[in-house]
Amino acid sequence: MDSRSDRTWKEMTPEQKKQYFLDYYLVKTIIAAVILIFGIILVRDLLRPKREYAMRIGLYDVSLSDEEKEAFVYDVQKALNTALPVQIDDAYSSLRNEDLMRIATLSASGRIDVIIAEEETFAFLAGYGYFKDLEKCLDPGFCETWKDRIVIAKGLKISESGLLDADAEGNGDPYAAGIRIRDTRLSEHTGGMKEPVLGIILESEKTAETETVLNALE
Repeated sequence: MDSRSDRTWKEMTPEQKKQYFLDYYLVKTIIAAVILIFGIILVRDLLRPKREYAMRIGLYDVSLSDEEKEAFVYDVQKALNTALPVQIDDAYSSLRNEDLMRIATLSASGRIDVIIAEEETFAFLAGYGYFKDLEKCLDPGFCETWKDRIVIAKGLKISESGLLDADAEGNGDPYAAGIRIRDTRLSEHTGGMKEPVLGIILESEKTAETETVLNALE
């Protein structure tokens, strides 16, 4: 403030000073605070190491209690002989189309490895090409042992030009998209699914870990 403004400020009553601040400085102060907070959060996220997970598992159309999730995590960690956290996400629903986009987003950023769903729902998801072809990515001996449990589903249909057809989902070539896990110890963690099927997300780097878990919880 200049000398004239300083005199004016001193002559103001407390109520006038308060109103002056509200009129001239409050909005600028709020904007500056928001920018500062956003900057701190951005820097924190950039500098903070990405949390590593042993596996990230999504389940469709079930709701597990905290105790059930803890038991699931314990068995997976024991199978993998690791103390790394295991993420169990049971928020997926076949009634929400937006979950299809959520899978695509998470898989693209490496934040989901496995999906478990009832066979009908699983076949629908496989039609979007979400899963690896197990016969191409898993050990041949493993596939031979589990051959009676492998689920064949149709994937995305690709045209001769290399682009997706208009009705691509579920109209493509069949592939080994998943494994039925009913009557295995792993099925005990699927919230009462009648015919649970497990598939490995196409972009996942946890293929070997998934094979280990399946063998340990057979």
